[in-house]
Amino acid sequence: MTTTRRRTRGACAAVTAGALLVLAACGDSDSSGTSGGSERASADTRTVRDTLNGDIADVPRNPERVVALWRTGTELADMGVKPVAALEGEFTKRELDAKTFAKVKDVPTVGSFEGVDVEKVLNADPDLIVGMDHGGLSIDYKELEEIAPTVILKIKEPTDVWRNYPKLADVLGRSTDFAKRNTALDESLTAVKRRFGEKVDRAKAVHLNVEGGKTWISTSKSLTWERIDAAGFDYLDTYTKKPERYVAELATENLPDLHDADVILYSVDLHGRKTPDLDKLLKTESFQRLPAAKVDNVFPVTSGTIYTFPAAKQQVRELTSAAKRFTPEGKSS
Repeated sequence: MTTTRRRTRGACAAVTAGALLVLAACGDSDSSGTSGGSERASADTRTVRDTLNGDIADVPRNPERVVALWRTGTELADMGVKPVAALEGEFTKRELDAKTFAKVKDVPTVGSFEGVDVEKVLNADPDLIVGMDHGGLSIDYKELEEIAPTVILKIKEPTDVWRNYPKLADVLGRSTDFAKRNTALDESLTAVKRRFGEKVDRAKAVHLNVEGGKTWISTSKSLTWERIDAAGFDYLDTYTKKPERYVAELATENLPDLHDADVILYSVDLHGRKTPDLDKLLKTESFQRLPAAKVDNVFPVTSGTIYTFPAAKQQVRELTSAAKRFTPEGKSS
């Protein structure tokens, strides 16, 4: 594997004998990638503390060439940041509106969460690499740190990805009104509860999706559950009592376990589309026999793993519609 070293932007290339002053300037650059000596470096860089890979020094305050690793793509796009490279799947049509996707669709990829091509990262010439990780990805961050400061924010569940939004913005030197917008989002969910609470507060809801041929139920460790709960719905107890992860697998033959659900919410992308496998499940006889399905208490809710404000606002609209259309008479006994 090629050995790499952290490089300054506009790398100090080959020089002629007549360019000794330029060579000296390159030699005086500090590890932040900012030339001009330590006085300027202290103003233009900083240390980001308590990341997955420790305290990261020499982080530029206003990075210009960012490489986006796992779980950062959609948030960067939401902030209006176009990275110079990203992992596969960080920008998809399913998660972004057409205008935003058009801005990032040509961002080159440098690998996946299973591994990063160091040469491709090197060729992207980043001054900052950002990502999130729960400690289980197959990415060698030490190798990437030789190219540019690498800030990997800690996560465990999707809720952490969303809460890292303002941290990521801060690392990028971007001002953001996340707190204000998130408060408005919370208030919108509270308004749903206030308006429809008497009708839905005892309605046992459940949220599902089908991907990779498997059915997944959102648990109380999910961002989707947090918003369903904030909107005033109750939830099936099975998925709120000390769940292991943000989703739990439900075998197809166990679909009748959702018999006690008064409301079934299913996952869609930003454009309201279901996965093909989910579409098949909703049409099966076993699903149609569920009490909630018999009375049409089945509604779409945008995926909680799309970490943008447009997706969150769409969830509010969909939960409002579900609460409005929910038929209490259809509640299971």
